[in-house]
Amino acid sequence: MFAKGYTEIRAMIETQYGILSQMVTDIAYRYQTQLKGTEEGADRFARDNSDGDYDVYRSILNSFNDVEERQSCLMTESRKILFCAIFSYYETMLNEFVLYYKIANEAKQPSKILDSILKAYRIKYGDEITCIEGNIAYANSFYRLLRNLYMHGTLSAEKDRCTLFNYAEATDGLKTFGIDTIVITDNAFLFKALDCFRTILICIDDAFMKQLSEEQKQLMKAKDIIREAINNYPPETPGLEDEYPPFCSIKVRRLLCEAESLLLCIAKRGNAESQMLLADLYISAFETPQKKRGLFWLKKAVAQNYVPAIQMLREFEKE
Repeated sequence: MFAKGYTEIRAMIETQYGILSQMVTDIAYRYQTQLKGTEEGADRFARDNSDGDYDVYRSILNSFNDVEERQSCLMTESRKILFCAIFSYYETMLNEFVLYYKIANEAKQPSKILDSILKAYRIKYGDEITCIEGNIAYANSFYRLLRNLYMHGTLSAEKDRCTLFNYAEATDGLKTFGIDTIVITDNAFLFKALDCFRTILICIDDAFMKQLSEEQKQLMKAKDIIREAINNYPPETPGLEDEYPPFCSIKVRRLLCEAESLLLCIAKRGNAESQMLLADLYISAFETPQKKRGLFWLKKAVAQNYVPAIQMLREFEKE
């Protein structure tokens, strides 16, 4: 069951975000607990076996350095793996947007997929998604380069390497070593990256859902107008009893034209239901049928595998 108002894709965003957040928290707790346990165990062992000799005590403690260093290395590698998983979450959800909102896209790189999504929104709704601008630079540049460094072990372009290392040296939670190593030293950095990606994803989903909500309002208004038009069809006229409608009064025609205007706006954005309703208006409702226009929009809806439109087309072809 999705939370109230959540789309399927929004539920995926939040669910995976929650899982990754818990993993980051758990990995810190696990290794910190192990390290503390090792330190306390080493201290007890050294005290029990040094007979109060401080030099022997320190010597025994130092013998545990390799164990502590290994645990520290495990935490470092775990953070690296988690960061790649966080970036994969972002990349996967961008591809889910493409599928969910039926966006034309052939790109493979996350930055290009994002460009396709923003372009589709701009073309379809004549507006921009601007609430993500502050996070795009991190997602498309720094986080992408860090993920590539971790996945491939190096960056082929010197410009990219300089960009990433300059960022790392000025960023809390990262530490550079030599010319090819960046270590995540604090889980806060992982949370920052995760929140950055989630902010982008939620902003995109909110923008699309707001537009879809407006479309649904327009669609409901068009349906109400059509129902009003049907209720105002003139009484049966001799000789036209079998016609649908018998004829259009001025009021009915005005209502149908108003519904047509609303449906056209939504249909042009790719809404399959409005395309089918518009087709029905052209074919059946107006006094003079406009079958060519009606079939044009009906086939648009059929192309989206909209089942009611498919059934309507089959019935039309039987006539």
